[in-house]
Amino acid sequence: PLQALVVRVGAPSSDEVAEAGAGAARCLPGDEDDSGSTTARATAAEALLQALLQDVNTNFCVVGGPGAAGAVSLPPLPWQEMLLPYVGPELWRTEVRDSRRAAIFAQQWANEWFGSVEGKDSMRFGLKTPVQLQKTPTGVIFKFRPLGTLPGREFQDLQDGGVELVAEEPSHGGKPRLRAKRCAYGFKTVVKENSERALIQKFKDDWYAAGL
Repeated sequence: PLQALVVRVGAPSSDEVAEAGAGAARCLPGDEDDSGSTTARATAAEALLQALLQDVNTNFCVVGGPGAAGAVSLPPLPWQEMLLPYVGPELWRTEVRDSRRAAIFAQQWANEWFGSVEGKDSMRFGLKTPVQLQKTPTGVIFKFRPLGTLPGREFQDLQDGGVELVAEEPSHGGKPRLRAKRCAYGFKTVVKENSERALIQKFKDDWYAAGL
């Protein structure tokens, strides 16, 4: 099914210089106030193209670009990095010293607290919906498995939402990081914000307590 994506821009900028990268462009949350900001036309066009190429599924605003009024002088970031928070969307991130160690911690933590078969006994720490998990090379995916889900339903078929923990090295060479992002929501599925919040908060508490 088709899904709507809103990309907001500032007032058009008269600067038509083509840009090889993102330049001074910035991506902001879709509901953030961008009063007084301008957006170069080339930047707006590139943002739309990149949003489609990178499967962006969260509304965002793009401002700045070559010669745009009020542009902030920052080192340019690749579009992939600027749009990353809007794929999912991203719910939390933190810098880590070692991405591999962070991924292993996330996997072991998930198995310790939520590793029961088909999500049984996983309704804890404020979660309203049971979760089932699956390890990935960079972390772990939690998928919500509502009570009443048919027994034997495969993990890949669950479409009631979830949270993925990803430990990774940024493509532009920045510091390693650990991110939590929303995933596995089927069309018109209600977002389980309370359960997402409870899951991430429990992980954050244990992560910071471990001092990693």
